[in-house]
Amino acid sequence: MSLKTILFSLLAAMLLLPVVQAEESPPAAAPEPEPELTPAAEPPNPTEERIRTYREQFDQRANDAEQLRQQHQAEMEELLKERKAEMEQMREEHQSEMEGMRAQRPMPEQRPMTARQQAMQKYHDEQRAVFEKQQQAREAQANQQREARQKQMEARMDAHLKQREDRLAALVKRQEAMRNRAEERHNYLVENQDDIMEGMLDEQVDIASRHEEMRVQAEERRSKMSAMRSTLMDMAPEERRAYMQSQREELFGEMTPRQRPTRPAPPPWVQNPMRPPVPPRY
Repeated sequence: MSLKTILFSLLAAMLLLPVVQAEESPPAAAPEPEPELTPAAEPPNPTEERIRTYREQFDQRANDAEQLRQQHQAEMEELLKERKAEMEQMREEHQSEMEGMRAQRPMPEQRPMTARQQAMQKYHDEQRAVFEKQQQAREAQANQQREARQKQMEARMDAHLKQREDRLAALVKRQEAMRNRAEERHNYLVENQDDIMEGMLDEQVDIASRHEEMRVQAEERRSKMSAMRSTLMDMAPEERRAYMQSQREELFGEMTPRQRPTRPAPPPWVQNPMRPPVPPRY
């Protein structure tokens, strides 16, 4: 045997020996004759013998405990079945007793009613009938109010839509009239564009001529004023005063403010651009 096996056997013996001795002390074995040892056989190990004996005893106790548990479980199942059967029997007996008592006891509607109970029943029936009538009247009134509100809402919506439709129709007519006026003006301008252009050219020529005339008049006044200024510079103060008094209107102009020249009236086609002129009659 190896050293490891010997050490393991000694350790197991030291741990299991007190348990084995406490449970059961083995009887003293009779001395046996020592067998003749052959060179190939080994002597039995007492530690292994003790371990094998302990294992056999442990397995025997485990088997006994399992058998005891199974027996106890079977007894408990049997007791449970008997208890259930007793409870079922008691329930059936109680149910049969209750059915018999219910059959013997008269029903509430079969019992005779007293005068007070009849009066109370009549009063309750009348109150229930009155409440039902009131409930029906309230429901009818609520339905009428709902229908009236619905009709009023429909009337208001119809009036609103009709008003919008009228406004849109008026807008359509107004836009149509403006379109017609624009078309008439366009047609008039197309038909009379030569006359209109000639009138505009003539008007511009008249304006240029009038401005040229005013320029010539202003140049004449400037020349005259330059000559009078030169004359005044060569005069003595008394002579200058007398000359200025005599030429007061030329030097200082009129005392009253001059009125602006009236401009000629514009042609008819520019007086109201939104309204086309009336076509001339031929």
